[in-house]
Amino acid sequence: MPDFTLYYWPVPFRGEFVRAILAHVGASVDEPGSDAISAMMSMDTRDQPVPHMAPPMLVDNVSGKAVAEMPAICFWLGERFELLPADPHPRALALKIVNDANDVLDEMTLDGGKAMWTDKSWADYLPRLRRWMAIWEATADQGFLPDQPLGLAQIVTATLWGTMTEQLPELRPLLEAEAPQVALLTSRIRSRGALAVQAAESRRRFGQAWCGGEIETSLRRVLQR
Repeated sequence: MPDFTLYYWPVPFRGEFVRAILAHVGASVDEPGSDAISAMMSMDTRDQPVPHMAPPMLVDNVSGKAVAEMPAICFWLGERFELLPADPHPRALALKIVNDANDVLDEMTLDGGKAMWTDKSWADYLPRLRRWMAIWEATADQGFLPDQPLGLAQIVTATLWGTMTEQLPELRPLLEAEAPQVALLTSRIRSRGALAVQAAESRRRFGQAWCGGEIETSLRRVLQR
């Protein structure tokens, strides 16, 4: 039996962070298909492994314990596999990076596709995206994203910016201009060891998809103008 079961849609979006962490620590994982995910979402909350609205949800197949929501899962795995610094301040900053990454995903999908991107809304948003990149670059400047040891903050950083700019290559020049250290760090982390294998497997499984749905279609439309 695999170590974990991950309920997440077949796209490299929020679930990709969980996949990357599990790959890094050498844990095996099963991913049920979309029908199983839909069935889990419609289940009575009292019968779910952990009450939740939508994936990702991760189940430890040995203990039966489960956690939902991407940041919470990352924190859980970070604690379990000792991917967080011992010192309280850098530890808190690592957790901040996870929450920031989740905020970026929300913004890039207009809060889960509640609206679609237009040329105007994308142009209005670009300064904020540049600001996010600058925040990551300043974090690297301050020494909170060292290459080694590879911990939760680095894995989340590489997964966020690496996956986004691979699946949406129009954004890569922007990242290199606004956050050159982060762009290099991302490339290094995702080009070696288990994370390189995991990234290649996701490219094989998901092709060019990123978040999926109509919101991705609208995002690609404005990026290609």
